[in-house]
Amino acid sequence: MTSALAARRFALGLLALTVLSALLNLVQIGSQPVSSDDLSVALSAINYMENGQLGPTMWNHPCLRNILVYGTLRFFGSGVAGVKGVSLLLGILCTPLVGLVARRIFRDGRIALLASLLWTVDALVVEFTRQGINDIYLAFFPLAAIWLVYRFRDGGNHLWLLGSGICFGLGLASKLSALLPLAATLALLAWLQFRESRGDLGRTVAGWFQLGVFLLLVPALVYLLTFLPWFGRGYSLAEWGDLQRSMLLETSQHVGYKPKPWHDTDNRAWTWFVTPSVFVDPFINMDILDPAVEHPSVEEGTTVVLGYANPLVWLLVLPALFLTLRRGGRERDEGRLYLAGLFLIAYLPLAATWRPIWMNTALSVLPYAVMLVAGTLWGVGERLPRPGLALGAYLAAVLLVAAPLYLLAVGKGMRIPVLKKHFVDKYLAEMKEKEAEAAGKGIPPGAAMGLPPRHSGNQP
Repeated sequence: MTSALAARRFALGLLALTVLSALLNLVQIGSQPVSSDDLSVALSAINYMENGQLGPTMWNHPCLRNILVYGTLRFFGSGVAGVKGVSLLLGILCTPLVGLVARRIFRDGRIALLASLLWTVDALVVEFTRQGINDIYLAFFPLAAIWLVYRFRDGGNHLWLLGSGICFGLGLASKLSALLPLAATLALLAWLQFRESRGDLGRTVAGWFQLGVFLLLVPALVYLLTFLPWFGRGYSLAEWGDLQRSMLLETSQHVGYKPKPWHDTDNRAWTWFVTPSVFVDPFINMDILDPAVEHPSVEEGTTVVLGYANPLVWLLVLPALFLTLRRGGRERDEGRLYLAGLFLIAYLPLAATWRPIWMNTALSVLPYAVMLVAGTLWGVGERLPRPGLALGAYLAAVLLVAAPLYLLAVGKGMRIPVLKKHFVDKYLAEMKEKEAEAAGKGIPPGAAMGLPPRHSGNQP
């Protein structure tokens, strides 16, 4: 196969996967209930841009989400596009970005398409692409920055490196954990500059200075600029430093906003790739209106959205990491070692922390995880007698598991009896127990779950 034909097939495959991602993430998005997070995101965006105040939700994280969501609220209104439009766009665009970055790392479009497919059909990806909160930003902006770094490496045009610095800055302005892939990328580029300078100290120092400007100063300036609405209240740079310390302190000690009405067990990052894990996310059904009852019951008042990790993919990540490191070290494969470094530097701080780390944070690690799995599967498959058949059987199994997990991730599990019985009911039972305990304390039914009244004012 000629390189031109391979490139054309890769482009068509990536386009098809991007269309698939759009379909999976947009189908019936208007009928999905509004979550309390969606509501809080909209309120926080308005509060920040119009008043310069942080909160009411996630005040400890930087402010890019507030700026972007406020823009879509002004342009599209307070509907789905206004609240969730940014997440939907960035989540869908992550599909081609995973493919583009994986292709540069492995120098093989087939591995890249496999990684892109594994990302696209992942239930956790779908769940958080369809929400207003900004966890999907932590996949998009570092991926975009990494791809731009590779474009810089192609021809040395520093505009690509400037774009990378801006994207890393936008990642930092989403959550500070974007600093981790930035550090890995900066380390790689610094090493390459040293190697390519061939002992020329002046050339090495000049190259490192350029890297510092584009990948340290530029991201820092982008991060600082996102606080302009806050500075507009009259605060000084010294007070901004105090704010950063307060944000870091809250982030380091954050254990959740309130006790959850179910057994939240999958909040330790070290378990994500070791045991089957799930993110439980009950949405409030705001459209339930029955004037005969003050509050809806738990079952009729919530839609339980479940972001299950596909065990056929997630449980292969750590073995794939080991095999990638071994092959990368043996072959001195710069791409594979860089990928392993990206995964480790993004994942180990989460796995080692003492406080709960919920699975939504896994989106900052998952792009590198699916690339590890894709590269390893392809390498192992090449040594089998019939690699195409083996890979096809694996993908069929992945998609077979992904189909019901997708339904759970978009909130349809409560409408399908077999899914409701085996996946949803146990969480509903725990919520009902919580509601019964609250009723014994005189708390109105449903209010213990954070559900709003069905009506206000006098009823006949």
